[in-house]
Amino acid sequence: MIQVQGLQCRAGDQSLLKDISFTLDAGQCVAVVGANGAGKSTLLRILSGEFYRQPGLQITGSADYGGQALSDWPLPLLAQRRSFLMQAHAEGLPQSVKALVALGAYPHGGLRRDQQALLDAELAAWELLSLRGRAYATLSGGERQRAQLARTRLQIQLHEPVRERLWLLDEPLNSLDLPHQQLLRQQLRAQAGQGALVLFSVHDLNFALRTADTVLALRGGQLLFAGPARQLAEPALLRDIFGTAFICLFHPGDGQPLVLPE
Repeated sequence: MIQVQGLQCRAGDQSLLKDISFTLDAGQCVAVVGANGAGKSTLLRILSGEFYRQPGLQITGSADYGGQALSDWPLPLLAQRRSFLMQAHAEGLPQSVKALVALGAYPHGGLRRDQQALLDAELAAWELLSLRGRAYATLSGGERQRAQLARTRLQIQLHEPVRERLWLLDEPLNSLDLPHQQLLRQQLRAQAGQGALVLFSVHDLNFALRTADTVLALRGGQLLFAGPARQLAEPALLRDIFGTAFICLFHPGDGQPLVLPE
């Protein structure tokens, strides 16, 4: 579904990504990890198609989505099957929560009358029904994040078949409390389980290990690891990626690995 080969990105004299290659298939849930400045956001923004229209960047190598170069995708068509949750959102938006979430249908020409139930279901899925009439600008940070998550998922929910959907999320844990982090994990897994490709960047390594099937680990713009999430839980590998020592434990309930800095 996504094939990246020899991808490089430069901004002036600064190299942001260096010779990155990987292949991802529909139905995968993929975490992108690395320290600040590792290149996580740059990679996601290239995969969204956004950075191909960004002045001042030089992107070489190839990044294909659905068998077509991302640089060649018309943005209106791409937006019908790909959604992107960015790290930062405008804070003073005047819309109600319901109206903001409904913006996810904009690339599809808006919601038809027979699709209104999808909007209500999305609000319910992210525990936003009681907030649907509230102005977005009056919400807490976590409530805003859930509204943006609902908007981006509605955007791809309206596209069929499911296996063509691509959900990109840059630091989706931002501002979420623990119960809603658990909710996010369930929603990411559910969308991948239905057949979509889900990619998210995250600093919480244990969230990545317990959520993703596959991990892409970056350091200084280079891809140091691409493989099953459980294989990331190795102290030597984590030291290479983050430049600090880790210990690896196992959850007493389900035996899944947990990692902690020493």
